[in-house]
Amino acid sequence: MDLLDISEHIRILEELLLHQDFSLSPESLEAMLSEDFREVTPDGTVVKRDSVIQWLLAKNTSARWQFSNFEVRILSPGLAQASYHAQQVVPEKQSSKGAIHCSLWQQNSSDKRWQLLFHQSTRVR
Repeated sequence: MDLLDISEHIRILEELLLHQDFSLSPESLEAMLSEDFREVTPDGTVVKRDSVIQWLLAKNTSARWQFSNFEVRILSPGLAQASYHAQQVVPEKQSSKGAIHCSLWQQNSSDKRWQLLFHQSTRVR
């Protein structure tokens, strides 16, 4: 897979995490997140995989985000960094300018699927 293919694949995975209703298939969500997954929230709290899974299963399934400035860098074979701006557009949040997101995706050595290893978002002021 070349960089363009990896970039598009990771973009699709990032959008799925926010837009898909995982309550119908929680096992597909669990497969997307590495067992070692950690997230740093906009307020600086470090949360573990189980907390993020609970949030994703309980989120408003009609909510939608608009992505911009999406970029992927290959850090090493099987390790990629995605960065982008995301802003919630449905329901619109008038007071929010969105957040800058950074994710690390690691390719599973056994089945070659990409899994989210780390995520951080920082609110735009």
